[in-house]
Amino acid sequence: MASPMQQWRKDHDVTQAALAADMGQSASTLSQKENGHLNWQQKDLLFLYDRFGLSADFVLGINNLPSCEKAIA
Repeated sequence: MASPMQQWRKDHDVTQAALAADMGQSASTLSQKENGHLNWQQKDLLFLYDRFGLSADFVLGINNLPSCEKAIA
């Protein structure tokens, strides 16, 4: 099963290599973060929010909504 970030990248046609380069890290490092082998750093979460509006909860897999919007039941 793909992580929220892997699915988001696929949905938005963003390659792992391109995103990693934008974030100033290797594709291998980004892969490890997406797969839960390395922790996301605060600077990663801030970058993803500033650049794409992705919430930390989404990146961390806590919430399935990419932005800070709340689901209305």
